Amino acid sequence: MMIAGFFAIAVFNVVEINFWIFSTFRRRVGLYFWSLLISSWGIIFHAVGFLLKFFQVCNNEYVNVGLIIVGWFAMVTGQSIVLYSRLHLIVEDARKIRWVLGLIVVDFFLFHIPSTALNFGANSSNPNPFITPFAVYEKIQITAFSTQEFIISALYIWEARKMLKSLPNVKREEARNVMIHLIFVNILIILMDITLLGTEYANLYSIETTYKSFLYSIKLKLEFAILNRLRNLVKSRHQSTLSHISSGARNAPIPYFATRSANPQFGDRPGHNSRIFLSQISSNRTS
Repeated sequence: MMIAGFFAIAVFNVVEINFWIFSTFRRRVGLYFWSLLISSWGIIFHAVGFLLKFFQVCNNEYVNVGLIIVGWFAMVTGQSIVLYSRLHLIVEDARKIRWVLGLIVVDFFLFHIPSTALNFGANSSNPNPFITPFAVYEKIQITAFSTQEFIISALYIWEARKMLKSLPNVKREEARNVMIHLIFVNILIILMDITLLGTEYANLYSIETTYKSFLYSIKLKLEFAILNRLRNLVKSRHQSTLSHISSGARNAPIPYFATRSANPQFGDRPGHNSRIFLSQISSNRTS
């Protein structure tokens, strides 16, 4: 009953997330859009694979494991890419952003690939040589991916905390609310990952695997909501400042980001020309 409940909630959340995605994005392009979409559908594949396996709906273990692996790749790494794709909105140092991308790529090859081979082996016609290594590596990979998410969430928390100290006076309360929301969401994500680690180290395999789909659907909903609030806040301040500059306010300071490529579209890939920082927005002064 618990497995079925986790499955039902995960699928419902994915349907809701996809409704939000297609009703929110005007331009269906870019890393943010595709990582959200792929990550959400990865949850479905992962949940369906375990449903077929545990309820013996499909007796072909290679089909079940194939669905699980595809979903696991998209769900876990896809969600880290979602966070990475909006990191440029709050992190000023481009080296940190590149470091996060490097971490995601390295972890993909170190922990997805070996675990995939062991998983297929443990579900083959001769599973005995693979069962113990798979059980050990399962704990290693889930710890590694949880640590990866801890690091990215901690980076959001740290940068948001620094930004709170240097927010401009214009709409300060609105910006402060978004930053505090961002901090609390990432703290909650860390706490949820800790509960997932608890089920794994308690050797509750059937609960852990289905709880994971449920948990990632919740995390994706939280991330989608706060990253959109953050992006909208940055965009509104960017447009407001540009409008004030173009109106002929001679004494208004020109913010740093106004010299960059202006007005990135919803879903644009993070890059040097689309980087906007709240901390560099100054209060407008009329002439």
